[in-house]
Amino acid sequence: MPGNNSSDVFLKADENRTCILPIDSQAVVIDISYATIHTILLFASLVGNSLLIFACLKSKTTINLIITNEAVSDLLFSIVSFPRKIVVQIKGSTAFLVHGSIGEVLCKMCAFTVDTTIAVSTLSLVLVAADRLVAVVFPTKYSQITVRKRGLLILSTWILAMAIHSPYFYTFRLDAVNGEILCATNWEPAFNHKSTHNHYYTALLFVVLIVPLVTVSILQIITLLKLRQDNMVLFRTSIANQRHKKKNKNLLKMSIVIVLAFSLCWLPFIAFQFLLLFFQSSIPSCSLGFTIFSKFLMFFPSCHCIVNPCICFTFLRRIRIANKLETGKKALFFMETRV
Repeated sequence: MPGNNSSDVFLKADENRTCILPIDSQAVVIDISYATIHTILLFASLVGNSLLIFACLKSKTTINLIITNEAVSDLLFSIVSFPRKIVVQIKGSTAFLVHGSIGEVLCKMCAFTVDTTIAVSTLSLVLVAADRLVAVVFPTKYSQITVRKRGLLILSTWILAMAIHSPYFYTFRLDAVNGEILCATNWEPAFNHKSTHNHYYTALLFVVLIVPLVTVSILQIITLLKLRQDNMVLFRTSIANQRHKKKNKNLLKMSIVIVLAFSLCWLPFIAFQFLLLFFQSSIPSCSLGFTIFSKFLMFFPSCHCIVNPCICFTFLRRIRIANKLETGKKALFFMETRV
């Protein structure tokens, strides 16, 4: 999401309210802990999303193309975002390390790439929910969704995400602040920075997070309600009915987990950003406690990049790694459908 310094993906709405921790033992412990958490998240995302991409590409199920798209966006997010976060915590400074024309380009591209991948990830989640809805509510039309049509839908997520974040190429720039070169956002001189930033940022929160969350929730509810209307129960054997109930139970669990995971990752962040945007006077003055709280709150959005692999591995796919002991044989990866 947009912010005031590309060193942090989820930046505060007003750059003047950024707190700097004092250099003492408490601050060092906090910074080390924060860097360690993001290192673990980076490793987990690289492994989880890479395995998920590999498994989906090996599968012949076309819905996996959308899941692959989400995994690619989460993987790209991790590669661009987490290393910068780790360096910032280790150095204890948000100064941008690359200066000059190259630094200007990197400043714009890093901020643009990170926030674009977040939008692609949430839009892909909407596509997955919509695809499942069509499969359940309109099963006869589901076969008409070809690979080409899904490819166009996937392309549209990137086009839309890049379009809504295109102002980054104007707003993000290198600025000297207190003797340090920072990658910051500034709408001037073309626009009034404060009012334009607030309006644009609010619009992004709705388009990238709030609307997808509401849409996914509605689509999941409609799908589950349709599944409960089982008109074929009298025409199936008892064993087939048991399998059908088990499948619906797994789909129910998966739907609940998807909505809860989405909400847990983003609702605290959304609430905090609206607090920063419109109720700044209610925020306590800069303190160690508030800084720790804000850092902890920003941890949840960072976890979104590992949610997709966890859900898919738990409910949709089982990836096995069989290590052959014989000389010259490699590990074999194969995937089995659970649901």
